[in-house]
Amino acid sequence: MFPKLFRRLGRAYSHFATLVLTALLAVAALATWRLYQEERLYRQLAARGQAVTVQLTRTDRRPRQVRDVFGRFVYVGFRYRGRPYETRCVSDTAWLAAGDRLALLYEPQRDEFRQPRKARPARRDEAVSRLMDWSILPDFSPENRALLLFALTAGALFFVGSGLLATLTGLRIIAALARPVAVVAVGAAAVFFTYDAAQYYRYAAALKRDGRPMTVVVLRANRHAYDRTVPVFSYDAAFQFNHHTRIIPIEEADYERLTAGNPHLAVRYEAARNDFIAADYAPSWVPVAVALLFWLLLVQVVRPGPASQPAEEPARP
Repeated sequence: MFPKLFRRLGRAYSHFATLVLTALLAVAALATWRLYQEERLYRQLAARGQAVTVQLTRTDRRPRQVRDVFGRFVYVGFRYRGRPYETRCVSDTAWLAAGDRLALLYEPQRDEFRQPRKARPARRDEAVSRLMDWSILPDFSPENRALLLFALTAGALFFVGSGLLATLTGLRIIAALARPVAVVAVGAAAVFFTYDAAQYYRYAAALKRDGRPMTVVVLRANRHAYDRTVPVFSYDAAFQFNHHTRIIPIEEADYERLTAGNPHLAVRYEAARNDFIAADYAPSWVPVAVALLFWLLLVQVVRPGPASQPAEEPARP
């Protein structure tokens, strides 16, 4: 009796946890879709918007969206050309209040206002080479990054939600729909990581081809383990350039030579990309391994499983 009860309680808890996860993913999908719409609107405003200055008539700091929980926001009201408007602003430095004057972007065709974005100040004390933790995502526009984030959350929502629905209802059509969606999702991931790996090797080759050779004095050299149980390491070196610290990946031979007491390192500097590469640095195999992993996974997803054989009836005495 008790084992059966415990199994039922375990299944109920599993269903409840999956239901909570589905709800959280649904909220995340809605939030990322709204973020994508905001980024798309801001791109249009940046291209066609007019800079205007308005005087605030009221402010409201009550949360209205999910993202309001994660930042300092304020909804401001004002009048423009005799008509009332309201928009959301981020108040990181100044405490906006009624009577303040605020610079906004106005798009006449959509008749909407948005707060212009301030450029994030770059770190002036230290700069890390893109080869250290490579990703093609910084080259994407904020709009495309938001769209990619929505696709990831929507895909996760589909698989978790459809799995829960199939378990509760027993409908086989749900599992049949999940297979082509999985093929598309894994195929898209394989294409993305293949493109990411190709751009990584192209970037490293451009640094070596176009970079100006020079020799720098290394301040420190570091070794990092990928995993405590696997003896695979990565190496990097820090040096001064134009009164700022630069960090680049290096080879094991360079690390051993630098830690042995020779602080000089041959590098190449490419001014257009403002990045360095060690003269004898060989690009990592990790991006290629990730892409290959997804292609192998795609083969497994596309390949049909073994056909189920009907069970043989036991011989009757």
